[in-house]
Amino acid sequence: MPKIMEIAIHRQQRKTLAFRLTPGGATVFIPRGLKPDSDTVQQFIAAALAQLPTPELTPEPQTAPEIHTLVAAWAQRIGVKPVRIQVRRMRNKWGSISTAGTLTLTEDILRLPRDLAEYVVVHELLHLKFPDHRKGWQVSMGAYLPDWRERERRLAAYIQLAPSLSSSEGIPKNRATI
Repeated sequence: MPKIMEIAIHRQQRKTLAFRLTPGGATVFIPRGLKPDSDTVQQFIAAALAQLPTPELTPEPQTAPEIHTLVAAWAQRIGVKPVRIQVRRMRNKWGSISTAGTLTLTEDILRLPRDLAEYVVVHELLHLKFPDHRKGWQVSMGAYLPDWRERERRLAAYIQLAPSLSSSEGIPKNRATI
């Protein structure tokens, strides 16, 4: 059975089409005058999906204690103190962090290569200093992980492999096979 990815299509006041990949699937932004089922939109989606990177094979899954050790090392390096760390099933995200300091990571992080798990951890821990993805957060990501944009791009390939972030049961009309 092919893997599937949820693709949401949003009409906006814009002139061009745009494709954004998230852990929950993909979002396509189209001009208001275009119909989602038009050849132009469908060809754009097909081309964007064809450009997704191929996921690397993870040699050996990591364990939750290894992830906790990774979090502790990066928290010390960044100078933040998460209050609680939990690894559990999540449907739409690789991780999140509350303002109270609870770091939640999806269990799918255990199957990622270590450098991509590290990207997710650093991404979330920096939110204890910067609540959004504006300039301060981006500059800090670049300081701690100079190749963070490449890791972010590579992480996108794993959406199709993460069991709790994608489903293989049927293909509702708002999903596309990949």
